[in-house]
Amino acid sequence: MRPFEIIYIILVGWGAIQIFYKAKKRSNTPLLYKVTFSVFLIHIFIEQYRWQMIPAYVLGILLFILYKKNILSLGKFFIMILMVVSFSLPSLIPVISMPKPTGEYKIGTSIHHWIDQEREEWFTDDPNDFRQIMIQFWYPARLGEKNKRAPYLDRIDLRAETMAKAGGFPKFLIQHLELTKTNSYLNLFIDNNATPTPIVIISHGITGTRHIHTALAERLASHGYLVVGVDHSYDANLTIFPDGSSANYRSEITGDADSVKIREKQINTRTADISFIIDQLYDIQSGKIKHLANGYLDLNSIGVAGHSYGGGTSTFAAYMDGRIKSVLILDAWLNPLPKNIIYNGIDQPILYMGRPNWDDSDYPSNNTLVDTLMKNTRGPNYHITIKETRHLNYCDAPLFSPLVKHILEVGDINRQESVNLINQLSLEFFDQYLRQEKSKILNNLKLYPNITVH
Repeated sequence: MRPFEIIYIILVGWGAIQIFYKAKKRSNTPLLYKVTFSVFLIHIFIEQYRWQMIPAYVLGILLFILYKKNILSLGKFFIMILMVVSFSLPSLIPVISMPKPTGEYKIGTSIHHWIDQEREEWFTDDPNDFRQIMIQFWYPARLGEKNKRAPYLDRIDLRAETMAKAGGFPKFLIQHLELTKTNSYLNLFIDNNATPTPIVIISHGITGTRHIHTALAERLASHGYLVVGVDHSYDANLTIFPDGSSANYRSEITGDADSVKIREKQINTRTADISFIIDQLYDIQSGKIKHLANGYLDLNSIGVAGHSYGGGTSTFAAYMDGRIKSVLILDAWLNPLPKNIIYNGIDQPILYMGRPNWDDSDYPSNNTLVDTLMKNTRGPNYHITIKETRHLNYCDAPLFSPLVKHILEVGDINRQESVNLINQLSLEFFDQYLRQEKSKILNNLKLYPNITVH
């Protein structure tokens, strides 16, 4: 919970305890309620309202009304129940607290709308519609005099419904996500001390979004990387463009007679998105595109990372584009990947980390494909599984709530521990193969009991 939420709930809790005494024996009750009301106003003004706090608000009003009255046993029982709910609800569905960056740099972020005039958009029927994607940069930055922290999600009024539909839960459960602030600041200048910056491009899973890997992006950026998150339009949960138009999710084709053919088109499109991004980065470095990163990029040190379908995308992109120097695969879905890539392998260093098995999915053979890919890959490769993880441990989902494993595909491993381990492994992998800095974890995997090496 947030600081003034905690203070407010402690105060109304103490006020509720006072109600259990007879009115004559309640001490300093008017002063307590004045302080409580003041904290409430500060909370609303600074932290803002969220629906999980409604029981605590109601409790505060009731206590103000009843503080001079003796309460019957039934009323005391109701207040006790309201006390429990007032504490439990905001604790179990908190405003996300993003992990603190572990690197030396502050983090800047910027959002961009890019259109590839060379590719028609096959997801729509408009022949004049060219492929457009939304891009977010995270990078080492210099703080200025006025700095605005970036929200975790923009336009929650539009995103709540589509995200809830993808996750199978009511949309009101996530409307508070707009209150989450990241560790990143909007549109800062790049820190010259970190340049030239190596680059990591992150590809999300199907129905995913660039935002769902913010913790990983911030970990990398705080250590001096420029990270590029992409919304793969129509594969993403919802892509919102600057003019207010959007690309909704159109990739639900399970059971379609042409599904294999369509999956092939999808992964080709997603892979082309990655190469297009690299082309744009070259234009940024040269100054052809005016950008705050002009001249600051290390184009010889480009890595890709992908979760689920993004893992297949990243592998395909590395196979097709030699400018990519290392590949991180997070519990990747490899079934759509062309079989020749699986049987030929790739040349770049690869780290695959994922859940112990895919037996509870529609693709139980996925790990067999992973084994084959790793066996045939010619560069250095690591195939590890992390115990007690499930598919969504490999993004920000574990941070959402202590109850998240009962709602989403999150395993029994400690939530913060899994996010930290996965993100630190990712950082050290890129450090080792983009910066030639030896990884402590990758070179001592047997010392980590949660990790199984294949």
